[in-house]
Amino acid sequence: LEAIGKKPLSGDWVPDWATPEKAIEAGLHYRQQIEQASDDYDPAEGLNPGEAAEGAPESEREHVRSVVTDLVLEASETLPSPADGTRYFKTVMGVVDGTTTPLGPLLDRWERERDQTISKASRAMDAAAINHFAAYVAEHEGQTLGITVKDPMQHLRAKGLESLELRMLGGFTEWLLDSAGLTAKTVGSRVSPLKMFWDWCIRKHIISGPNPWDGATRGLKQQAAQQGKSRPKRREFSETELLAILKADPDQRRWAWGQAIRDLMPLGLLTGARQNELCSLTVDRVVQVPGGELLGIGVIEEDAKNSNSIRRVPLHPLVRPIIERRLAAAIATGEPDAPLFPECKPGGPQGKRGYYFSKRFTDFRRDVLGRASDGLVAFHSFRKCFGTYMRRAAVAGVSECQLSVAQKLMGHKPQTITETTYMEAEMPWPVYEAAILGMVDKGLPESVRAALNQKAHTETFKDR
Repeated sequence: LEAIGKKPLSGDWVPDWATPEKAIEAGLHYRQQIEQASDDYDPAEGLNPGEAAEGAPESEREHVRSVVTDLVLEASETLPSPADGTRYFKTVMGVVDGTTTPLGPLLDRWERERDQTISKASRAMDAAAINHFAAYVAEHEGQTLGITVKDPMQHLRAKGLESLELRMLGGFTEWLLDSAGLTAKTVGSRVSPLKMFWDWCIRKHIISGPNPWDGATRGLKQQAAQQGKSRPKRREFSETELLAILKADPDQRRWAWGQAIRDLMPLGLLTGARQNELCSLTVDRVVQVPGGELLGIGVIEEDAKNSNSIRRVPLHPLVRPIIERRLAAAIATGEPDAPLFPECKPGGPQGKRGYYFSKRFTDFRRDVLGRASDGLVAFHSFRKCFGTYMRRAAVAGVSECQLSVAQKLMGHKPQTITETTYMEAEMPWPVYEAAILGMVDKGLPESVRAALNQKAHTETFKDR
């Protein structure tokens, strides 16, 4: 067989119908046939009414189950090794008898429910957790059972929920920390979805409690805090760093994405918006509030990190030309929801428009500030600058730049019950306008303001 390019009848080879997924499909098919069979069937022909042959099935359902058992047994005996045959028989008959509940269909049901209540970001975390768990189960069974798993996810989906031993589940956290090399904080985010999935299974009465993941993350917060002490904290750009990256011209260096980098930096600095919020701007998210003097941008639920992030932010006159230029180009496409940054294509597990831009900005930042800036500053540092300059302006006497207004503009949750329960959800637009204008006037370093002024004049001249 090997000589003619076929798979040998030994080693890891199994026929397609014997793969875990196919075994589950067979079990579900046979189970449906058995459930549809009648309870009134009398298989003993030629006997008096009510009389049954010794050892014969007493109903059509029992007869069908007997036939199914024989078929599955015969199929299992044709497999290359006794271990393969035993595994196939147990998988199929476990589904038939209801003693094995395959994870695949359960995960599909759970994910459909989750899609209705959580964000794309949370769903991506679910997927990451299941992928890591699949890799762990495959590695664990490879070591303990001596089997080779080619597709960990397919293998996991074929596993019976009841077959996952507590001792194996208990080693997952340790595996994530040691073998997968994840930080304690990330480990917590991988275990949490599994705990929620098991909670869901318990609520659906698929399994009984207690949840085996209860307490699995105990101690991780302390580990994360300890790990955090050894890592530098992400901070805002210094004045020198800001001037360096604002004055560096991406088009004259070796990067693509030059125009996007040049446009998004001032927008990030003067709106405090997150990277993906800016990259995802479309024609209909540029707003002109009735009676307002400044143009604004809107962050909708689709791109918001959470419900507090849904907001509108005024645009300072220094960055308005950027939006107007890109808005005109987007409108010219004729699409009502055309993106303002079409070069920012969706990417990554969550399909975010900021995914690829993040990588290109990292290249740009390293080239201008050096690799020593890794872990210290990133595009998010513009947002930190925004918060810092808001506070400076408030100290300088701009009352509209107080903390409660800055929280609204940055999309942060109010910190007190008074704010969340007894105060208006949105402040008047003129308050936000005054905060943006005051932040630039009283909070921004004069050198940075001058650099942005020069940049704005250059852009306006180019447009003309």
